[in-house]
Amino acid sequence: MSVESPFGGFVEDAKSGALTVRMEPQTFLELDRACEELILELSLARNDARALGERTSWGLGETNARLSSARELVTLFREQAFGGADSAYDTLAEYIEVATEIRSLLTTIRETYERTDEDFARRIREIRQ
Repeated sequence: MSVESPFGGFVEDAKSGALTVRMEPQTFLELDRACEELILELSLARNDARALGERTSWGLGETNARLSSARELVTLFREQAFGGADSAYDTLAEYIEVATEIRSLLTTIRETYERTDEDFARRIREIRQ
């Protein structure tokens, strides 16, 4: 399930030079790191959701034929984690997609500043050293 991007127009405007933003070089680098960390954490959570959905035993009595509610509960947990409609796995993928687009937008803006603003480019180089 793919979500229409709210940032597509901004990325194109940034590429064409039509987007106006004023930010400090350090802020760009900090935002990039924050996006990278968020994407990593969301990816780890997504892996956890998949593992929960694929878990064979939950220890809730789901193997006992008399405990049909335990089987139903485990089925519900599995589907909410991975494979069901609006599962955590799929929702986290959408969050990762948005965070990646934000990072792409900020990278495009930063690169445009670096190409067009000599002082900004110098300050970025100094920070990175």
